Amino acid sequence: PIESEAQRLERAGEHAEAARALTRLAEARDLDASGDAAQLRLRAAEAWLRAGEAERARGILVELDQPFDAPTDQARLDLAWAELSYMLGDLSEARLRLARAASDLPASEATRFSLLDDLVRRAEANPARLALAELEDAIYGDQFSPDLALALLIDHPLAALTELELQQRHRPELAPWLDLVVTARAVLLDPPRLDDALRAWAVRHPSVGYPPEAAAAWLEAWRQTRPIARRIMVALPGNDRLQPASQALRNGLMSAWLALRPSDRPELLFREVEDTPDGIISLWFEARELGVDQLIGPLEREQVDRLTQLPDAGLPILLLNHPSDPMALEAMSGDIQAVGLIPEEEAELAAVQALVLGHERALIIAQSSDWGRRVAQAFERTFRLGGGRIMDRADYSPTQPDQSAMLEVLLNLDHSEQRAADISRLLGQEVEFEPQPRTDVDLIFLASRPADARLLRPQLRFQRVGDLPVFATSQALAGAPTAERDRDLDGMIIPLPPWFIDDSAFGQDRQRTERRFASLQNPLLSILHALGADAFELTRWGQRLQDDPALYLAGRTGRLRLPSGRRVERDLPFVRIDNGQAGPLQ
Repeated sequence: PIESEAQRLERAGEHAEAARALTRLAEARDLDASGDAAQLRLRAAEAWLRAGEAERARGILVELDQPFDAPTDQARLDLAWAELSYMLGDLSEARLRLARAASDLPASEATRFSLLDDLVRRAEANPARLALAELEDAIYGDQFSPDLALALLIDHPLAALTELELQQRHRPELAPWLDLVVTARAVLLDPPRLDDALRAWAVRHPSVGYPPEAAAAWLEAWRQTRPIARRIMVALPGNDRLQPASQALRNGLMSAWLALRPSDRPELLFREVEDTPDGIISLWFEARELGVDQLIGPLEREQVDRLTQLPDAGLPILLLNHPSDPMALEAMSGDIQAVGLIPEEEAELAAVQALVLGHERALIIAQSSDWGRRVAQAFERTFRLGGGRIMDRADYSPTQPDQSAMLEVLLNLDHSEQRAADISRLLGQEVEFEPQPRTDVDLIFLASRPADARLLRPQLRFQRVGDLPVFATSQALAGAPTAERDRDLDGMIIPLPPWFIDDSAFGQDRQRTERRFASLQNPLLSILHALGADAFELTRWGQRLQDDPALYLAGRTGRLRLPSGRRVERDLPFVRIDNGQAGPLQ
């Protein structure tokens, strides 16, 4: 009966109870001298290992650590020791025991062996393993402090730290500190979320005696002391048409520069890019001759394209726009990255969000311009890739305020009218009817500028599709939403840069900045100011983002990531317009 119960518990995943049952059975077999007590204890040790109870397993394995008569049993014992050694962080012993077990292991243990071998290989390759060993030495040598855990491990990629935490979570002396480092690393460059995460960590580990405020202070000091390029050249547009944009970028850069301690501020060299095909190339040569550590710019796509025709970046470069050919960045050698305010990115985000919310069938309404076509195509491409269907698409002229004819066709209202006319003709009398829009769609995507969006949204309501979710990009808004101007957009779902969300920290910064610079009432200049500040921050954090695809920088223009190592991706929060204001997406 005990054997059957142990098997049932093992199948049910109740490994600790199975281990206890097997131990009782082994003790009974000791009394009747049946000879299989050692095998039962080995099974009990394996069950304790599956339960994550390393020390209980160790107690049994120490008793059993003598040769078994059967080679397969000995191989299973070596495999159990290998698993225990891995759990205890002794990778060399785990590797030795795996080698011993390999030749005689029964086929039933092949999967277990393969998984453990893979875990040991990954642990051996983990760049944070040596730092963990230093942390262990400090703990066991009474030289430990909570700050030391952060100092030793916070520089390592999140994936490496997460792997360590999973491997060591059964060790009470290490688990809280690895949890702290993983928690901090996940939101390291997002101070508001970091504070919340540290408070949650303190709730999980109330007995360690390390206040979250102390961890936050240490991490803030760490951020302040990270190295930054000491001499930065900024290449801004030089032609008269783009002078307002140039000034907005410059002021944004300077605002981030002034936020640093005076001793940490790099030298900034501002240069205007001549409005010639080789204007940026001349500045690139000048930057190299002056020994500049970083080049920021240019902004204009034509100049970006010219710079990316070089075979080698020659010095670290952060472009303020993306090249026409996305592969141009990949073709260059050297340290070059690109950040930009690309509306197609926002359309792709809108498509993903729509799919996440369960929408599968979309209509697209796009401005009949190159901009509208590019935005619509980006939404369509991403929506289709995610399994969505585009049921129809219509382009409209921005010079025509009344789009009722286009909407009647797109929504099949003309078909409804035709059916009513056919019925009237058959009956020989007038029939009262109310045109009904099509029912085969569950969202509308609007590739529109602000003035168009404020006209189209009410017309959609008039055509009885006001309840359908309407997605758009932030270009449908003229900056931060305002109740007086944007009530007609109510119900629209939009990815919006934090800079334009009034109740965010960056939104409050924008409101203060707009009081200083009247020109920032223009939403394009305002977001360029934000881009300038984010670009400056990227000069400090770009390499870390490049080294760790999971790391992001909480920027004014969005959460900035570098998963490809070259192209900065922006992830934006989504808002719903209610009463003309940006509210959370429920």
